[in-house]
Amino acid sequence: MPNSREEPREYQIAPRYLAHPEADGSPAVQALVNAGWARSHDRAGNTFVTAPDLTARLAHLPEADGPVLWKISAGPDAFAPPEWLVTFDHLTPPEVVADFTTALAGSYTRGPDGYLGGSRSRGTETALELLDRGWTLDPSTPFLSYRSPDRLVRFHFRDKPLPHSAEMAGDTERLLVEVGPARSCWYATASSHLPDHLLQQFTAAVTDPMPVRRPMRRIDLEHLPTAATATPIAPSPLEAARVSAANSRSPSASSSSRTPPAPAPAPLGAGTAPTPRRSLP
Repeated sequence: MPNSREEPREYQIAPRYLAHPEADGSPAVQALVNAGWARSHDRAGNTFVTAPDLTARLAHLPEADGPVLWKISAGPDAFAPPEWLVTFDHLTPPEVVADFTTALAGSYTRGPDGYLGGSRSRGTETALELLDRGWTLDPSTPFLSYRSPDRLVRFHFRDKPLPHSAEMAGDTERLLVEVGPARSCWYATASSHLPDHLLQQFTAAVTDPMPVRRPMRRIDLEHLPTAATATPIAPSPLEAARVSAANSRSPSASSSSRTPPAPAPAPLGAGTAPTPRRSLP
């Protein structure tokens, strides 16, 4: 018997922060392009999107070295160092990035006060909101660490002064986010001067539990974290083929002979069942 390759089936994966990253990342870029930002590419295949006044930018870096896939930054001048930096690694579900870039695009339209100006609270407001939502303070780390009620999202705030140049170089960060089980988690970071309202949007994007669509095979389902749920949203290819084959059968053997209709086929799996004709390739 020839080997048959299993076709993926569409599932809704919840919460979305446990979905694998293999999905279309273009909405994260398109949210900025739709707002009038300019898109460019380098020879390696990385994508860059820049605001009209060149003060804010996104880099999508699938061909770069290191685990960071997305870098988003903004500053007061096109030629000045950035004021803040946000990053997402290569395992981040792209819907998370798209939510943040959509928020940034909206903030940019309000002028510099909408996306610059620094943070007054240095994350304190966000930490208090997490506690109000049932998160707990984790004393087992050297940081101010907060765990989600399902213990799968962890926010680590550094409460000491940090060199701005080190943050912009990606050597350290004010906020480190870990999402997922220990052996398959993804990471995101935010620097000290990310404005408070954008930090709130960042937090909302990371923690949003809404399900997302993913094509999954059985082996993909086996590798999902145990806390994730996968709900099929379409028939499997085999089910679709069986339905199509059943619908394509003629109700009689011959329309001209007026012979009685052929007996109904035996249930699938019975020894006398005829082999159905497949109408799908």
